[in-house]
Amino acid sequence: MQLEQRDKELAAIGAAIGCNCRPCIEHHIPAGREAGLSEGELADGVATARVVRDEAIVLLAPRVDELLGRGTVAVEAASAAPSRAHALVALGASVGANSHALAARHIAGALELGLSAREIAAAVKMAGYVQKRASEMTADKATHTLDELRGVAAG
Repeated sequence: MQLEQRDKELAAIGAAIGCNCRPCIEHHIPAGREAGLSEGELADGVATARVVRDEAIVLLAPRVDELLGRGTVAVEAASAAPSRAHALVALGASVGANSHALAARHIAGALELGLSAREIAAAVKMAGYVQKRASEMTADKATHTLDELRGVAAG
């Protein structure tokens, strides 16, 4: 079973929030509306994605501290997603935030909720696409900014 467009948009919104991509967010929230998501579903999806993104940061911090030779603090995992929509957003956000641990947890949670492996793969594929485009747009913008600054410096 393939994902419906509204489910793809949930994963995309999660990824957009997960990777902090403003153009992606500006595209996928309206696209979610067009796909039939209600304002409540959109707000809930954004809230879920923020929690997952923030958790990804918290989970990475001990490893960063360890690499810097600092002490580490154990981090407790958050609970699993309570619904299909939450699971799709959480999958997207964990991919967007580059969190392998969260992606594994949310894949397992999605399977427990009854999503098929194909549905999960489609959500992960959508999230990966959003994340890839986000990094490309950011790199292009940085290159454009550098080119503008070079033009000012040369002029």
